[in-house]
Amino acid sequence: MTADNTSRRCFVIMPYGIRRDADGNEINFDLVYEDVIKEPAISAGLEPQRCDEIQTSGSIHRDMFERIARDEVAVVDISLLNPNVFYELGVRHALRPAVTVLIKNRSTTVPFNINDQRVIEYPGKDGTYRDAREHIRRFIENGLKSTTPDSPIFTILQDARKDWKTERISALEQHEFQLVADPEKRLCVITGDIRHRRDIDVWVNSENTNMQMARFYDRALSAIIRYEGARKDDQGEVIEDTIALQLRTVTGGREFVRPGSVYVTDSGELLRTRGVKKIFHAAAVTGVPGGGYEVIKDVERIVTTALERMDSVQCKADELRTIAFPMLGTGTAGGDVTATARGMVLEAINYLLHTPQSQIRTVYLMAWNQRDREACLIALENSGDVSRVEG
Repeated sequence: MTADNTSRRCFVIMPYGIRRDADGNEINFDLVYEDVIKEPAISAGLEPQRCDEIQTSGSIHRDMFERIARDEVAVVDISLLNPNVFYELGVRHALRPAVTVLIKNRSTTVPFNINDQRVIEYPGKDGTYRDAREHIRRFIENGLKSTTPDSPIFTILQDARKDWKTERISALEQHEFQLVADPEKRLCVITGDIRHRRDIDVWVNSENTNMQMARFYDRALSAIIRYEGARKDDQGEVIEDTIALQLRTVTGGREFVRPGSVYVTDSGELLRTRGVKKIFHAAAVTGVPGGGYEVIKDVERIVTTALERMDSVQCKADELRTIAFPMLGTGTAGGDVTATARGMVLEAINYLLHTPQSQIRTVYLMAWNQRDREACLIALENSGDVSRVEG
């Protein structure tokens, strides 16, 4: 295979010309490039290139870093223990999980920092480059087939880049607070999959002002409610889109509803499987043509509207005592979690305090991730109207 037929690229990081190592040994790096590196790279289906061969206009450093970051393979010659080479190696290890091939002249001692890495030596004990070429070729071919990183730091850096506060909490937790003025009434922060909880009377579905529920397999509470509430056959296939159909009926088929409005439907199969009595569909986000969805103004007012629905004449016979709210409008709509949690907590406390005849006993706040939980707990702990229930 020739370089003209290749589509994958191999960037070569190494010194140029004839140089001497720390012990005064002379190394012809141009010869190493031509006789040791090029042939196995090309035979593995790659187009090798050194930095001095980049012909494009513009910043040579930008082009070099782009090749370091993007090329499928990098071959790095560390023979001179050159700081530029090690800097570029570090960039490669940080940006690419694989494939990075380290090589060195036989006379070079591998530094401590990378002495756990496999380094291919040249020349062989017989003075030829035959074994080095074969080792490089096999390393490249095996590396391209493997899914295991050869970078010692890539995975660590990827984890470090993650915002752990946005990672979903899978564990079921419950943090309870009671009203100081009425300890029988509580606010609770809960985590984990809502499907693992039973006997919460009302689930609040944070919806858009079009009242279009999410598709069954979307990653959203709306999708969970829609699928779990639907009537299904023995294979789990939906045969009646129960809740979505009823929502369409109660909204009168409108294409748009008032922001902040709350529509009530039955819970479909969720009544049987989870003890959920009603679904409250709240218009928490509104669509912007060409711009997606954004949270409505004063979204926290939905809490009061929903609690009023629970205590309404229409719902009195259902004996709705408990309700679970998601963090309204803080998902794809991008609402501020801290402000939303603070507002929702304040609305819930004010309603429970100033509606003594209310039949509501517990308001649950669903924390999808660490950021939600932290925001809710801070809002509750900073309120003088509630105290944490220990144990």
